Amino acid sequence: MTEANRQTLLASLPTSFDLGPDWLQALRTQAAAALREQGLPTKRTEAWRFTPVRSLVDSEFSRDGDDVPTLLSALPEGVTVRGLAEVLRSQPELLHGRLDFGGPPAHFAALNTALFRDGLWIDVPAGSAVETPIEISHVSPSTSTPGVAYPRVLITAGENAELTLIETYAGGSAGQLSNSVVEVELGRNATMKHVRVHENAGLQIGRVDVRQDADSSYRSTVVTLGGALLRYDVRCLLQGKGAECQLDGAYLTDGDDHVDHHTLVEHQAPHCISGQTYRGIVSGKSTAVFDGVVIVHRDAQKTEAHQENRNLLLSDTATIHTKPHLEIDADDVICSHGATVGALDQDQLFYLRARGVPEDFALAMLTYAFVESIVDRVSHEPTRARMREALISRIPHGDEIREVT
Repeated sequence: MTEANRQTLLASLPTSFDLGPDWLQALRTQAAAALREQGLPTKRTEAWRFTPVRSLVDSEFSRDGDDVPTLLSALPEGVTVRGLAEVLRSQPELLHGRLDFGGPPAHFAALNTALFRDGLWIDVPAGSAVETPIEISHVSPSTSTPGVAYPRVLITAGENAELTLIETYAGGSAGQLSNSVVEVELGRNATMKHVRVHENAGLQIGRVDVRQDADSSYRSTVVTLGGALLRYDVRCLLQGKGAECQLDGAYLTDGDDHVDHHTLVEHQAPHCISGQTYRGIVSGKSTAVFDGVVIVHRDAQKTEAHQENRNLLLSDTATIHTKPHLEIDADDVICSHGATVGALDQDQLFYLRARGVPEDFALAMLTYAFVESIVDRVSHEPTRARMREALISRIPHGDEIREVT
């Protein structure tokens, strides 16, 4: 696309939507109308006040990016993967009610709803226990021409189904924007492990919405390795009795990186359990944001919910904003939240120094150990090893750490 054909994000919205089933046209029209009325986030938007996107909103982008992720693994038996565009043409009724199931989206998620062209639908039928992880990759082009893509992925898992999804976001440059949406629908007693690795050097905004039926389990592990601008939102709706979710994350930032992680867990049914554990290492002139919310609705008695965000601040010029918080409207609950920002433990450092470990190497070992505990929660060994290697390569004395781990 030529420079003359570039548009700002809001200017790229069509005036009308006349393709696809009526319900999809209605979704797109509603999303576009909300965007025209409310706009994209500004510094006065509370959930975005630490992540200004004015320059992004005002920039002009071409629409050369590919909305369809690449399937990297062989298709496990029983699993079907179809393009969203193809399903919307041939069997649109199969997707009715499965897009934007959490209600009208806002801001960048609404932009995705209005403008996505294609994507993937991964369906795991009831009773299928998929042992081989499903791996997909989102690779942004590394070019100087500003471009935008709107990847979209839908995961549906039937009753008693089990799967592991591994997503990688890579490539990119300062002018490339990836604005992704992933939606997950878990049936009764379904189990999903979701690993997501952010290695995109460009501009990345992503949202994950999870809807959980009774006794289902969702476990997310996110590793973010810097980025010019990254905003990642994950929302879990615990709608069935006994549902569980665990959200784990590790982030490393340096230079002028800016990463922002937002979580929202809604306990809508009784006897549900949720946990959140995020750890960050922030250095250089970078900025990291963690904002975690747990909402316990009135009918969600016997809830157990815990949040923890711990950060290492390794530079006087780095910035951390952390805000875990609870909104509880039930009286029979067990809930906790906490956040820390500090330097490395001096007692641990003294212990290593007293045993002859050079100070620089001791600092590197403690830094790596701080986030390794999150990576260790990934059950798939090849992915766990790759994530460890990515962390080691970004920490001083990485070669020496590799030899002793």
